[in-house]
Amino acid sequence: MLKKYGVLALALLFILVSLNITSPLVFADAATSLNSARDAMRLKDWSSANYEWRQVLLAVPDHLEAKVGLAQSLFNTSFYNESISILESIPEQKRPLVASLGLARTYTVNGDFLKSRNVYIEILKKDPYQANAFLELKALEPKLSAPDRKAIETVLLKIAQMAKTKGNQALEKAQYTDAARYYEVAAAQLKTVGLVNDYGIILLLAGQYNEAHQQFALLRTKNKMGFSEVNSNASIASLSVGKMAEAKQEILDAIQEAPTDQLKAELYNNMGFILEMSGKRTDAKFAYQHALDLDPRLLTARKNLAFVLQANQEYDAAIAQCQQILKNHPQNVELWNRLGFVYELQYKSRPALSAYKKAIQADPRNKDSYYNLALLYKKMNRPKDANDTLKTYMEISYAEIEAAPNKAAEPAPQGAAGEKNPLKYVVLFPSNPKVVSKLQ
Repeated sequence: MLKKYGVLALALLFILVSLNITSPLVFADAATSLNSARDAMRLKDWSSANYEWRQVLLAVPDHLEAKVGLAQSLFNTSFYNESISILESIPEQKRPLVASLGLARTYTVNGDFLKSRNVYIEILKKDPYQANAFLELKALEPKLSAPDRKAIETVLLKIAQMAKTKGNQALEKAQYTDAARYYEVAAAQLKTVGLVNDYGIILLLAGQYNEAHQQFALLRTKNKMGFSEVNSNASIASLSVGKMAEAKQEILDAIQEAPTDQLKAELYNNMGFILEMSGKRTDAKFAYQHALDLDPRLLTARKNLAFVLQANQEYDAAIAQCQQILKNHPQNVELWNRLGFVYELQYKSRPALSAYKKAIQADPRNKDSYYNLALLYKKMNRPKDANDTLKTYMEISYAEIEAAPNKAAEPAPQGAAGEKNPLKYVVLFPSNPKVVSKLQ
């Protein structure tokens, strides 16, 4: 009997070997090496990564992640030819983007510029707006011969123009992240101050504050900050990353260069907002007032003045500013809610009640109005009215939840003030009006 089972075991072993079926122990070793390789890559311990990726490939020769990982670690240890050999062994149709970019970069370092160019072009055929491939192909241009360079310039110019069109289409839907992706490509090729400036604003609207700040820093490095409007935009980008001193200097530079009182009014409004975000509310108040002295019609400055007066507990003055705005803008829901809140701070329930109801009349779908009204009813000891109002509030919330997958616009970015869409309280200066058309 034992002899019979021994023969069966040998037969089974022969079948496993002939089918190249690896034992569970080998798979376990490969998994351990895979985790170790990932850790080494994260720590940039390239020599260890080289060893661990090789162990994975010994166990699983066609492991795609291991091939790409080994090629990357070999690149970082200057084994360029072996890195190229591994990446070339991956069929093009199965080669992931990171591998194609790695192959192009390795060709470049190795001096094979035409091969590098060809790989970048293949990437851009699949995705014309792949920013890394576009920018790296552009950087490769000076290393090519004049005829090859000219052919690339034609391709890049066409892609950049298409990217600008696609970016404008995204802006019309308030899809700022998509717009930023397209504008990155367009700005890199077309390089006008206006386009880079607009790209910086779009990054702000997308909530990519560090990237926005970098764009305006790039303009400053190239001595392209000679416009008040660009300096002002730069100050808002600096504010967004917490660089208060830089923001204040940039807005001062903008004001000193401003040619008209109307432009100065907008810039003093922005100065006020920077001061307010710096905790200097009294200074901010005077900046907003000066903006209105220069241009009494500047709605943004008047709203900001009302808000800062409320924060300073100057309630009567805040109410006066709100009422002045509402005379000309009776559908401004935000101001009706703000007015109601200021009345509440003065313990004036009836005027507050009227303000919240007018906010609801102006926009029956605005949740904030119902929430504020419900809380006021509760304070007034009117529980049934409070409950009915909260029910309406929740019904609107449920409708928003159900409609959420179909919404095209992105959520408003959060800013340094912790408020929704703080960019509404400053004046931005795009060269293309579409950039800010959906902001309000």
